[in-house]
Formats: sequence, C-alpha cells, structure tokens
Amino acid sequence: MKIFRNCEYDEKIRKYRGGELVLEIPYSGKLLNATVVQSEAESIEYNGVPIPTKSPQKFTDVDDIPSEEECDFCVVSALYVTACKELGVDTSRLLTIGAPVVNEEGYVVGTVALNRN
Repeated sequence: MKIFRNCEYDEKIRKYRGGELVLEIPYSGKLLNATVVQSEAESIEYNGVPIPTKSPQKFTDVDDIPSEEECDFCVVSALYVTACKELGVDTSRLLTIGAPVVNEEGYVVGTVALNRN
C-alpha cells in the first residue's frame, strides 16, 4: 500500500492525482476473502429486453483476520469489511482505502488516507 501526501484532488473523477510517495507498506502475501452466495431472481424487462437479476448478496463466511502478533492492522476490500460486519466479526483492525490516488492512466496506485472500519 502506497501512502501519498500533497496530492491534488480532481473533482471530476473524485480521486487524487500527483503528490509525493511518503510510505510504502509491504504486501503481506495474504488476501482475505469473503464467501458470497446469490441465486437467480426474476428477470426484469426494459424496452422489450429481459435483463437477468440476482438475489441480494448473502455472506456466509470470511477468511480469518491474522492475529495481532502477525499484524497491527489489515488493509482489505470494502466487500470484506461488509461481510465481516454482517457476520459479527470485529472490524476494529481493518482498514480500507479512503482517498484513492490515481496515475495518468486512471489506475489506483495508492491513497492519501485509510479508513478505519
């Protein structure tokens, strides 16, 4: 995870650009996932074209959060946090990207802040 400072906010895309890299937190090698279950739902029709739909997502399981001995905090996806909250898992050590920084091609390359969850 790359942390930037002195970036310029681009109102048009609601993300930050430029700035200086001040910290790089190394990837731990662990990707935390949530198990999602959905089923087919009744399709809807728009302009004579049927559009398939699915039921709301239901989370059934999440990967275990590493112990505090392994890491103080974990940077995870918003989906993982949502699943943890729905399943009653403590999210106090989970962080998500709060203010993305993008490169010239529009790819997220880091953040200026992390969200506590």
